This record gives sequence, C-alpha cells and structure tokens, in this order.
Amino acid sequence: MEAGSVSSSFDRLRVHSIGLPQVLFQSITHMAPAAAVAYSIYISVPSSKQALALSVLLALIACLCAAVAIGQLAKLEPSAGGLYTYAARSLGPWAGFNVAWLFILFEPLVAPFLYLEFGWAMREVMSSEAGWHYTGQWWIWVLVMAAIVYLLTYRDIRISTTAGVILGAFEIGIFGALAVWMILSNTGDLNLQPFNPHHADGSWSGVFRGMVFAILAFIGFEAAAPLGEEAKNPRRTVPIAVVGSALAIGLFYILCSYAWVFGAGFDNFVNQATGADPWRALGKTFWGGAWVLVFLAICNSIAANSNAAVNAATRVFYALARNRLAPQQLGRTHPVYKTPYIAIVWMTAFAIVVSMLLGWKWGPLIGFAFIATLAVIVVVVVYILICLGCVWHYWTKRRAEFNWFLHFVVPITGAVLFFFPLYYEYYKFPPTYPIKYANWIALGWIGAGLVLTVWLTQRAPERLRDMDRVYVEDETVAPEAAPAAAPA
Repeated sequence: MEAGSVSSSFDRLRVHSIGLPQVLFQSITHMAPAAAVAYSIYISVPSSKQALALSVLLALIACLCAAVAIGQLAKLEPSAGGLYTYAARSLGPWAGFNVAWLFILFEPLVAPFLYLEFGWAMREVMSSEAGWHYTGQWWIWVLVMAAIVYLLTYRDIRISTTAGVILGAFEIGIFGALAVWMILSNTGDLNLQPFNPHHADGSWSGVFRGMVFAILAFIGFEAAAPLGEEAKNPRRTVPIAVVGSALAIGLFYILCSYAWVFGAGFDNFVNQATGADPWRALGKTFWGGAWVLVFLAICNSIAANSNAAVNAATRVFYALARNRLAPQQLGRTHPVYKTPYIAIVWMTAFAIVVSMLLGWKWGPLIGFAFIATLAVIVVVVVYILICLGCVWHYWTKRRAEFNWFLHFVVPITGAVLFFFPLYYEYYKFPPTYPIKYANWIALGWIGAGLVLTVWLTQRAPERLRDMDRVYVEDETVAPEAAPAAAPA
C-alpha cells in the first residue's frame, strides 16, 4: 500500500528535514571509523597478521556489494523500516519480518557494545596515564557515554545528525592524518606484502577469519536507510549515503590497515598490534604528546557511533510499532522534537542494563567481544537476504529495469562472500567459550524468527500485511504520481 492510501492516525517523525551530509554521516558515524580501526579491525590481527589489509579489502568488496543491493532497493522505498521494508517488498512479508527480527537483536546491541568499548578504553587510559587504578571504573564511563548519547538523540534529529557530521569529520581527519604520517615515515619500506595471503595464519583461512571482524568494522553503512522518512529526497540521498559510506570508509580502513603494518614495523607488527591500545601507542611513537588527539578521536568515534546506532534502532522500532509488530508506545513521537522519544528512553535503559550485566559477568573487554561476535553473525544473514532480495525483486517485478551487473553479479558476489565468515565462525574455526555462546544465541534467534514467521502467517497474517507499506513519500514525487488508494 502506498503513501496515498495511508491513514494519518499515527505519530509522524520530522519528515524531509535533513540533507545528504547528515544522512551520509549517519552511515559513516555508525561505522565508527576511528574506533573500528582501533578496536574492531584490531581483533582481526591474530588471524590476518601482516595480511590485514587483504582481509579488510575482502570485507570492503562484500559490504560494497551489499551496499549496492541496498541502494538499488532504497531508491524505490523511502521508509523508517529501512532494511525490513526492502526485504518485505523484494522477497515478501515473511522476509521482511525475519529481517526485522534479526535487526531487533543486533542493532540494539550496538550501543552497549560501544559503551563497554568506551569503558574499557577509558579504564586503560586512566590507569596508565592518570594513575587511577580502580579496575571497576568502567561502569562509570558506561553511564557517562549513555548520558551523552541520550541527550543527543532525544532532541531534534537535526541536532543529532549534525553532531554526527562534526564528530565524524574529526575522527576521520585525525586517523587519516596519522596513517599518512606513518606511510610517509616509512616510504623506503613500502610494498604490497600486506595484500599477500601467505602472511596470514594458515594463509587464506586466516584471511577469511580476519574478514569476520573486518566486517564488524563495516556494520552501519546501511544505517542511513531508517532515515528514509526524515531525509530530503530519500530516493536519491539514502542510496548515495549507503554506497558512498561503504566505499569511502572502506578505502579509509585499507589506508589505515596498510599504514599500521609499516608504522609498527612489518616484522614487529603482530606483537605491536596485539598489545594494549596499539593506536594510542602509535600516536605516542609518531606524534609524541599529541597522542591525546588519537585517543580523543577514538572516544569521539564511540560517541558518534552510539548516536547513529540509537537513531537507527529507534526509527525501526517506531516503524515496527506502526506496523503493530512492537508495543504501540514505541511508535509515539515527541510533540515538539518529533523524535521517537519513548523508544529512545527504552533503548537507553536497555543499553545500560546489557552493558552492566556483561561487564559484571566477564569484564568490559570480553563483553565487547561477545556482542561483536553476535552482531556480526546476525547482520551477515541480513546482508545475504537483502542481496538475494535485490536479485529477485528486479528479476520478477522490474524486469524492464533489470541490469545483469547491478542486479545479479554484484548482489550474488556479496552473498557468496558473506558465506565465508559464517563458515569459519561455525565450522572451520569456531571461537572458544564464553564467546562461543554468541554463536548459539544467534542460531537460536534465527530459528525462533522462522518459527514466529510461520505462526504469524497462519494465525495473524494481518500483522505482516503492512511490512512493505510506504508511509511517507519522497517529497519530489508529486501526489498525483502515487498510486490511487484501493477502493473501500
């Protein structure tokens, strides 16, 4: 059902209020470029070793394929539902519900994942640089970051997305400058060995294992999609933001990974990169006292990523509530700020509780790694579904527009490449406990989603009926161009 036939009885967001820069940086900051280099790609090092840049390159290719598939669907459906709307329109309501089900596991976990990351990073710095050795201080920093993000997201979407532009530009500028500095300081040693798979642990197997956590660094390029109702000209801005962020930040990751190998010293790279906070150490080596800028960029990155994650998660919960698939209160918007403020309050409380529980049980670092593993598995399944949905939608419903490269080769390549991380995560080299619990939770959640889909299809099909509904049309589409309402 299209925009022209929709009742106006639901609370609306602030429609068509943000432009391309804000939408683009919604995706960029959700990827957390600086924090991702320092702490997500960092987890790839034991597997990828000196071939780190190759693992990142493969992750870029896979994610860029998914980004193109998402972009091809996003130009058709502007919706706060984002990926679940695209899946519903391309593969059917069952796929839309499953993507939404997977989304409500991984997207709400991004904020607690980042809060634990921030707590761990601040504890390390306060202990080594300020002499405050209280090991339990991480929970204080979790609350500090949660408060900052709450204040950014509760108010007008224009405030939080503009903050994202400023914060994102700062972190990219600092880490990009340090990467270039390291390259220029080692010009005589530069070569293409960081792209040689033989330097990885077990050659290609190590490269693909490293790709798992390199994909973690890319999660968020699709975060512009849930702003489809608040973006100006969303059929243009959302696809540009999704594809542009994946490509630009992917190249940024390759630059940083390549520079890191030589900045640490090729033969010494693994030892340096698996130490405590290696990018802070690089900052001290190359910039002396200006290492503080590197650390500020990491903290800034965590704040910006958390801000973008809460924006994305709450918009999807808002859309699910509108579709009667989540509590109706989550679909309420603030009378002044036009933000889904009840969803934001609940999201903040959820993130704090999860952070505290995992940090208390295993410590912030293990808690961070646990959520990271869980998120990667679930989001990879989502990306595969969207890639297949792009092929199916254009082949069956838009055959006249079907392009063999854009609508077949690219999405199928993405789906195949995303299979490898799942293969290595579950079969070839599964993690040890407690991280392995994440594998089983993800599998159980996927299975529960399939069972719920069958139940809803048979018992409450009306709940799935509006999964593909477009509630707010692109402002560049004339009202008369929208399909007429179905007769009563």
